Amino acid sequence: MDLLALSVLPEQQNSGLLARISGALSAFSESDTAFYTFPTLKSMLPRFSAVLKVSPCIVLAIDKAKYNTVREKLCSALGLKTEQNEEAYRRLSENTALPVEEIVKNAAVPKNATAFLTEDGMYPGFAVEKGRQTIIFLPLDEERLDSVLKHGIVPYLMQKEVLTQDAETPVEKTSAAVPTESSEVVQHTVNVLREVGAKVAVSSTPAAEILKNFGAGCTGFDEYFIFTPHVEDKGDYNLTDYVAITAKAAKELSGATYGASISEIGRSDGGDYICITVADDKTAVVRKLYREDDESEADFTQDAAEELAELIGEKASGKGAVGIEVAGPAAEPQGFFSGKSGKVLISVIALVLVAAITVGCIFFVREKKKRDAESLAQSSTPIQSEIPSVSEPPAVLDTVVLSQFIYNEMRNGIQETPAEVTTASAAGTAIDTTVADPAAQEIPSEMLVNGKTMDAKEAVARMIAAEANGNEQEEALKAQAVAVYTYLKYRNTNWKITGVTLAEEYSDEIYNAVRAVFGEYLSFGDAPAFTPFHKLSAGRTTAADAVFGQNFPYLRAVDSLSDKTQESYKTERIYSADDVRAMLTAYDGTLAFSENPEEWIQVLRHDGAVDTGVGYVEAVSVCGKEISGVEFAERVMAGKNMPSHCFAVTYSAQTNEFMFEMYGVGCGVGMSLYGADRMAATGSTYAQILSKFYSGAQLTA
Repeated sequence: MDLLALSVLPEQQNSGLLARISGALSAFSESDTAFYTFPTLKSMLPRFSAVLKVSPCIVLAIDKAKYNTVREKLCSALGLKTEQNEEAYRRLSENTALPVEEIVKNAAVPKNATAFLTEDGMYPGFAVEKGRQTIIFLPLDEERLDSVLKHGIVPYLMQKEVLTQDAETPVEKTSAAVPTESSEVVQHTVNVLREVGAKVAVSSTPAAEILKNFGAGCTGFDEYFIFTPHVEDKGDYNLTDYVAITAKAAKELSGATYGASISEIGRSDGGDYICITVADDKTAVVRKLYREDDESEADFTQDAAEELAELIGEKASGKGAVGIEVAGPAAEPQGFFSGKSGKVLISVIALVLVAAITVGCIFFVREKKKRDAESLAQSSTPIQSEIPSVSEPPAVLDTVVLSQFIYNEMRNGIQETPAEVTTASAAGTAIDTTVADPAAQEIPSEMLVNGKTMDAKEAVARMIAAEANGNEQEEALKAQAVAVYTYLKYRNTNWKITGVTLAEEYSDEIYNAVRAVFGEYLSFGDAPAFTPFHKLSAGRTTAADAVFGQNFPYLRAVDSLSDKTQESYKTERIYSADDVRAMLTAYDGTLAFSENPEEWIQVLRHDGAVDTGVGYVEAVSVCGKEISGVEFAERVMAGKNMPSHCFAVTYSAQTNEFMFEMYGVGCGVGMSLYGADRMAATGSTYAQILSKFYSGAQLTA
C-alpha cells in the first residue's frame, strides 16, 4: 500500500490528519503506512506515476482546498469517467449554500467507484478499482475526515479483506500452538461466544496484539474475534472515556455484537494503569487495572489482555460487571472506595451510556490472582464504610454536566417550579421566605434528582464525579462541593433538579470532601450566591455580565494563570471559506457577503483575557451584523463544539481558509476547576479558593 499526500496545511495539523489515516490503514497493510507528502500536484506526479506501475493499492490524501481540482485532473489523466453521485448531490443541496455548479463539481465521482460520503456531502472520498489495482481518494479535512474513515474507507477495506480471505484456499495448520493459561482463558471466552451466537470486535491498539497472540492456538478464535482498525482520535478525552469510545467504534465498524478495547499504559499519582472495556449497544463496562510495584510493564500488559478476555466472556455470558471487594493479607479492613495498598490490584468498573459518552466509575479491589485460597479466606472480613449504600442512578436522557447545566439555565431560565412563597433578592435570585431567616433553611438529607429521590450528599458527589478526572486535590473538591451546593440552594426549587448528569459512582475522596463542607454555601446580600464554574479558563476568567447579561459583583475577572499549562488550553481549527460561508448563511440567510472573506468575521471587542489581542469576545461583526461572542459560539458555530467564546479569527488569502484559535474550556465565569486544583496543590484552602473566584461572596455555614 503506497500513501501519497498533497497538502499545504500547517505542519502540526497536517501530521495529525495523516497520522489518523495511517492508523486506520495500518490494520490492512503489513508494510509501513507513512505518507509521502508534496506541496503541489506537479511535485507529486513523478512519485504517483512510479507507484502506479507496481502498487496494488494507492491512497491519495488531498488537502480540501485543492481536493476538487486535483481529483478532476487525476481522474482525467487516468481515463476515469465521472458521474454525479445522487446522494452526495442531495446532501450538498440540503446542507450547503453552494451554487449549483459547485454542487455538481463536489458530487462528481468516477463511475463504478465506491463513494465515502461525508454528512453534508462536501469532499466525498472514493475507491475505484481497475483490474487488481485500487486507487483511493481521501480529503484532508479536519471536520469530515473521521466520517470518511469510520463510515467509508475502513468498512470498505474490511469487506475487501473478507472477500480476499474467502477466495483463498484454506491452509491446514501443521501444528497446534502450545496451550498456556492465557490461551485457555481465551478459548473459554470463544466457547461462550459460540454458545450465545455472538462475536466481539477488538480495536487494534498495540496492546490488542497480545490478545491476538493468546488466541493463535484457540479453535474458532478467528471466527468470533474480529480486530478492527484503531480510528478514533484521542483528543481531550481521558483514558477511561477514550477506551470506551474505541470499543464502541470497533463494534460499529464491524457490526459485531460487542466491541472491546485495551489501552496503553497510563500514568497517574495512584500508579501506572491500563483500561479495558467491553461495550454493547447501550453500555460499556470499563475496568481500570493498576500495576504492582514489582511487576514489569510487559507482564502487566499481558495480565490486562487476559483480563480483557475474561471480561468479554463475562459480558457475553450475561454475568455483567461483577466486582468483589477484598482486603490484602494481614491488612486492616479497607473502606469501600479505598486506594491501592500492598500487592492489591485495583479495578475500576464503569457503566457507560455510550450514546452520551459519559463514563462513571465504581471502584472495587480485587486480589492478585496468585494469592492462594487460604489467604483469601483469612482476609474476607466484612468491610465497614461510612459512605451510604449506593442507589441505582436514574436513566435520564439528554443530561449535561452541572457546569454546562448552570450555563444553560442562566441563559434559558430555570425550569423547575420555585418555592411556593418567594421574594426577589438584590443578587437576582428567588429565596424561600417561609422561614424567618432564609439563610438558615434546613440542610437537606435528600434531593430529587432526575425524578429520583436520593441521598443529598450522594447527589452532590455524583455531580462532581461527572466532571472530575480522578486526581483532584482535596481542597479543590471541597471548593467545588460548596459551589455545587450553593447553586442548588440558589435555584430555590426545593432541592429538585432535572437534566443533570450523574456519574455512576464516585470516589471516597469526592464523598469525603462533600461530607466535610456539606451545608456550607456562599451568600451575597443575605441570599445564596450564583456560583457558575467551568473546566478551564483562558488564563483569566471573565465577568458575568458579558456572558449572562446580568451583573454579579462577586463574579469579576480574575487571573488563573496555571490554566495556560494545560494541554487543552488552546484549540485550533481550520475551515475553508466555503465552509464558513455555509455556516454564516445557515445562521442568517440575509447576510450580505463582501468579495473579501477577511471582512466576513471581525472581532470588535474582547476582554483581553489571553493578551492584548485575544480575549473572551464581547462583540463580533458577522458580515456587518454585530452579535455577542456567546451567540457566535452557540449559534453561528452550532454543532462545531467550540470549547469557549474566547477566540481569535484570521483569514489566509493564500489558502482561502479561516483559522480559529480558541482558549479555555467552558463559559469562563466563576471558578476554573483546573485553576482551583492548582491553587490547592500549592497550599490554598477551599475558603481561599472560593474567595478568589467569587470575591465578595461570604462563606456561610
